[in-house]
Amino acid sequence: MQQKKGYWVIQCQEITDQLAMQKYAEAWKEIAKEFDAKFIAGTKTEVVEGPEVSRVLILEFPSFQIAQDCYHSEKYTQAKILALQAMQRNFTIVEGI
Repeated sequence: MQQKKGYWVIQCQEITDQLAMQKYAEAWKEIAKEFDAKFIAGTKTEVVEGPEVSRVLILEFPSFQIAQDCYHSEKYTQAKILALQAMQRNFTIVEGI
């Protein structure tokens, strides 16, 4: 049986520090390679219900466990410091169907 994919769904309300955002994006590149993460959505956003967000990103991982492992990894823990400085966000890890 094939493993279900894992997803990060990140809703960004506001970018508060552009420099920290750039540093986070750079750090993310290496982490994405290590955990085989791929951006699958994140260009245009239309909020049709609920509070406004400026950006929604959806990232796909080979499995839910790998998505969790990535979030809790030492490298992402360090990068997350930049992310939290850079933006206000909601972050959810979701298992695929």
